[in-house]
Amino acid sequence: MSQASDQQARYSDGEAAERDILAALRSSADVSLESEELMGKVKDIASYYHLGIGRSTILRCLELPVDSKVLELGAGCGAITRYLGESFTSVHAIEPSPIRAEIARERCRDLENVSISCTDARNEHFDSEYDVVVIIGVLEYAPVFIYPEDAPRDACLRFLKLARSALNENGNLVLAIENRIGLDYWAGAPENHTGKPYDGVHDYPNAGSPITFTRTELKELLADAGFAHTAFYSCFPDYHYASTILNPTGAERDYYLHNWAGFSLDSPGNTKRRTFNKPLAAKTLGESGLLREFANSFLVVAGGHPVPAAKWVARKYSMKRRRPFRIVTTLYAHPEPRVEKKPLHPSPGNSPDTRFERVRLFTEDAGWKPGNLLSFEIERAALGKDFPDYLARLIDRYHGELKSHYGTGERDPEGFPLLSSGSLDAVFANIIQDEDGRWHFIDEEWQTESEISIDFMLYRCIRFCLFSHGVRDRQARKMIRSLYPSYSRSRHKKNRELADAFQREIFLNIIDPRVFKASLLGRIVRNDVVRPCMEKVWRRTPHGIRSIIRRRLL
Repeated sequence: MSQASDQQARYSDGEAAERDILAALRSSADVSLESEELMGKVKDIASYYHLGIGRSTILRCLELPVDSKVLELGAGCGAITRYLGESFTSVHAIEPSPIRAEIARERCRDLENVSISCTDARNEHFDSEYDVVVIIGVLEYAPVFIYPEDAPRDACLRFLKLARSALNENGNLVLAIENRIGLDYWAGAPENHTGKPYDGVHDYPNAGSPITFTRTELKELLADAGFAHTAFYSCFPDYHYASTILNPTGAERDYYLHNWAGFSLDSPGNTKRRTFNKPLAAKTLGESGLLREFANSFLVVAGGHPVPAAKWVARKYSMKRRRPFRIVTTLYAHPEPRVEKKPLHPSPGNSPDTRFERVRLFTEDAGWKPGNLLSFEIERAALGKDFPDYLARLIDRYHGELKSHYGTGERDPEGFPLLSSGSLDAVFANIIQDEDGRWHFIDEEWQTESEISIDFMLYRCIRFCLFSHGVRDRQARKMIRSLYPSYSRSRHKKNRELADAFQREIFLNIIDPRVFKASLLGRIVRNDVVRPCMEKVWRRTPHGIRSIIRRRLL
């Protein structure tokens, strides 16, 4: 395959894949923004990107005026177009690929305020009428598909000037693009457009490829295009499915913003040995005020006038849940630091119950606690020689903190202490350790109708926070038995089943597409006969085993 055809394939996902996406849309009754019907038809990376839930967080966080007249340059398969159509008064989208334009129209088939043109943006002459121009994951392709006759930077500059010509006097550009020096790339992840590790870090040594930019480079490029004012938001893990967005303002160290970044240990697509521990690297960057510079993606709002800053410091979206349980968590700095939780889809009356011990979502504002997540101490200890001894001390202290903070003084029929109903989320990932070493439980989202046994919380915490560090189910039982010698195999099995039940009730039951990206395995899983069977197996696979599979195949 030539380099040009290879780049075209990377941009288009391939005709067969896009025909599958079109068929999925046509066979679906619900094509809305957060359609769980479409999510259930995800079967690979491409379909996840175009049909999955959560693409809209980068725009949702900006809270742009709903009466905005919006132009989208590069609609792709319509995932972002759908959000724009559901959120704004008037939307016009341009997509040069006939098949993609057809897919985007199908995705927006019930939205009368959306028009989609299959045309080359270079031939358009805009009347400077739009309040917002949206460019999501398109600028980097300007040197390849839009202005290939120009030098790479000149092609991007020319495209930005075209976008600028469509804006009215007070209009803003909204742009999303990868950071060519994002932390994942330093860790060895393949460059998202070329598929080669370190291509962006090495300044794209091969001609004819898409290009991305550092924050400084992109700011200068936008200024040259006539956007004198910019606001750079940082997206984690990236802009495609951003779960966390950081405001351009707010001291990274003062607000411990590395607590919000959520870097995973492994880099997507990196089959090599880990080069370094990304969570700890993110902490070091945050404490040095450099976390935003090394974010994997940027979300930029640019205009010819000062761009108002968002009133929040950090915002986190929990989207991989069933619709009633999706929330946004926001850190505000003024008048004093506080954390606000809000359901994205409030229901009348009480929050909906599930079949798991009548668990309900609990969203209330909370005070902000300075300090590092305990997870960072665990990551650091895992690199040391005495990690097993550290784990023993950690579990012993955690046991004591649970009893002190959530203990009810009651016991269940087998003699195990009972904790209050608000302890369900009291895991290591939700503990802040302050400078004096004190623990503070945060993010208490879930409440049960009944009290919770302490051994279940010990199991739940070990499973969700330590299995990624090599702790296995048998070791988890041994840890709990060191505190409660009567902890039996049958009780351990019950706790495992309860933890699985909670995950099934709250979170979307889909195969993680990253697990099945290998070409042979991908073809097997995409088979219409095999896939339903695999989905059933995946839904019944314990969370800990899923983590092991992901880690081995990523």
